[in-house]
Amino acid sequence: GIERPVVDFEAIGKMKKEKDEGYNILHGEIDKEDFPEGSWQTDDEYVQNLLDEARKLIHRVQEGIYAEYGWATASLTEEQLSERKVNFGVHLLPQDEPHSKSVDASMGIAWMYEDSFRHFVKKLLNALITNDHFFVILGGHSAAAGHGNNFHQSYMMQFHEIMEPVFDRLGMVLVSANRAQGGMGTLQASLAGTSIYGEKDFMLWDSSMTEKGGGHQDVFFRQMMLTGHRTPILFDMGGGKPTLDNLHDEVGAHVGGLTMGNPSHIEQTTSVEQAKQLPFAVAHLFCASGNDSCNSIENKYNAHCWTDRVDIEPSTVQSEKYGSQVSWHPGFRTHKWIGRRLALVFLHALEEALTLWEKTASTEGNPLDGKHWHISQEEQDIREKLKQADASKTACGQLMADQEKPIQICTTPMRGATQWAPRADPDHSSIISLLKPSPNGYVPGLFENPVNLYNGRDPHFPSQKIPDGEVDVATIARSIAPQSTHRRVLAEFHAEYSSRLENTRQQTTKYPQNQTKQLRSRDLSGDSTVVPGEGWTVLNHPSGFCDGTSNAECKRQEGDGCLMGGHNDSRSVLKGDGLSGWLVFDLKDVKEGLFMARTEIWHAHNSNPRTEGWTSENNVKEGRRGLKAPPPPLPDDFTIEVAVNGEVLYKVDEEGMKARCSPKGEIAYNVSVCKFVDNPELASNNNNNNMEVAIRVTGSGRESVLAISHVYYA
Repeated sequence: GIERPVVDFEAIGKMKKEKDEGYNILHGEIDKEDFPEGSWQTDDEYVQNLLDEARKLIHRVQEGIYAEYGWATASLTEEQLSERKVNFGVHLLPQDEPHSKSVDASMGIAWMYEDSFRHFVKKLLNALITNDHFFVILGGHSAAAGHGNNFHQSYMMQFHEIMEPVFDRLGMVLVSANRAQGGMGTLQASLAGTSIYGEKDFMLWDSSMTEKGGGHQDVFFRQMMLTGHRTPILFDMGGGKPTLDNLHDEVGAHVGGLTMGNPSHIEQTTSVEQAKQLPFAVAHLFCASGNDSCNSIENKYNAHCWTDRVDIEPSTVQSEKYGSQVSWHPGFRTHKWIGRRLALVFLHALEEALTLWEKTASTEGNPLDGKHWHISQEEQDIREKLKQADASKTACGQLMADQEKPIQICTTPMRGATQWAPRADPDHSSIISLLKPSPNGYVPGLFENPVNLYNGRDPHFPSQKIPDGEVDVATIARSIAPQSTHRRVLAEFHAEYSSRLENTRQQTTKYPQNQTKQLRSRDLSGDSTVVPGEGWTVLNHPSGFCDGTSNAECKRQEGDGCLMGGHNDSRSVLKGDGLSGWLVFDLKDVKEGLFMARTEIWHAHNSNPRTEGWTSENNVKEGRRGLKAPPPPLPDDFTIEVAVNGEVLYKVDEEGMKARCSPKGEIAYNVSVCKFVDNPELASNNNNNNMEVAIRVTGSGRESVLAISHVYYA
């Protein structure tokens, strides 16, 4: 082919930013005349061929999904084709549409406001023209995580399996991540902004079982729009439409969601015998009244922990039974159906993007004018409205006020870190990445450092193979050679992360994070007694790489009885006690002087193995791990000390901790968030808005235990 000049969006962007400080380099929003002559974006013939081939691919994948569910074009009348267009389409709501709690499945597979769908198309055009990454991220509970099924069977991975090759062949990189957390909602992660969820263009919320109140949903959606480099399309998987309607009206948020209810156009299963005559994807998906075959374990699930393979033989016996196969968790057929619906939403939007590009280029030529694909100004306007909102009048603000938490959380971009998984960019989103080392260089690490028994992608389970004669949509999507077109590298990527992934994992946008290789800010050789201790450690951390993407290689350590389960969610904590010394956070660019943490004070006495055998604070001895006892009451002298910038602010006992953490109960299920610092002057009076926060446990030595799973700051 023709050797073409590559568009250096970053270099062009830097020159443009020198003239306009408001210019957004990340989105590659250069002007029509900035494209170098001969670049593919300027070649009318090349672009037309690209659009033609892209449309053919999209139609093939769409047709595959239609056929998979019994609606193949060849078998339909004109009337049925019209019905299919509605049944499998995206229902667009006018701006002045009266609000409803949900949109029925008879209206299509999904709903979006008209202006939101237009912006979605624009975002896709931006990624197409700039050969960019596109981030689709899920936050939710155990059903969303796919519990009861193998991780690759969850609907986010089913979506990715179909759409990743489509994006690849169109010159884009699709990053899909299932960052749902079993047994939890989203609040514990959303309070950290995008530090845990990562960058996002399309953000899905699926936590209606654990977060029924609008306040938790509002926190999630507001923080996803306030933080990161991109303002996402917000997408409800069920139960969140009223909250999204309000945000669409209030700040112009771009929103949509799945329609609700069982679709009448998918044939129901009436009996086990009749199911044998149905398409594989349809059988036992929706059952007629009086037939319960859809809920039987053998029809609902086909997950496995292991399959015979030649590369490794685990020493631990692998479980024959797969866990979490309970009534409230959807099975593999439901996950596939949801994933296909999401794929169709994207395919319809891509088709619209191609149509707009072709129509515009026919009159204006190429490259396409920026008004059709520039998005940063509109997204920035949404953020400014969020920041200027009266927090007290929002569902988020009402939740925070009721729980005696700072309501500026609802209008301020938050940051944070966690030891839980899955999380974006695991090395740089952990709590330990924020910590200051002790004078001898100690930074809390993994007390037990498990390693994967093997790496690389797991093979397919034979029992999960698409039966012969059935439609295999993933194969259709991969029906042409992978695209080798140059893709733009995002300037925020860490080279260290890129090399670690060995070019096999899709990358995610990174933020500048604290590095603990050198001491910074406060000189520890001074008179302050607030010096990082040596008795904190990380417990229960899984092995491997746990970022919630299809490239994750997580929890494959010795002793695991379900090595090929694939799930990423886990709950590691940073633990200290009365002998651990100060835990010092070195926080950068703090503007609000706000620091909070999700804490656990119910851990058993003597359960910090780092301090076993110690007799005084920061004893250098280390021992082996002790057995846990049932959690007793906290010692009478249990105390938490908090210091900022080297000076102790206050001390609190158990009652004081309750007042700071859960004055009116937990803010969400299993979420106790402690407000340790809330004073903007502590940040603004310090060098470059940096703030050092330190926490220490005192009293009764190893019997006074504190565990921290998440930290949040702004």
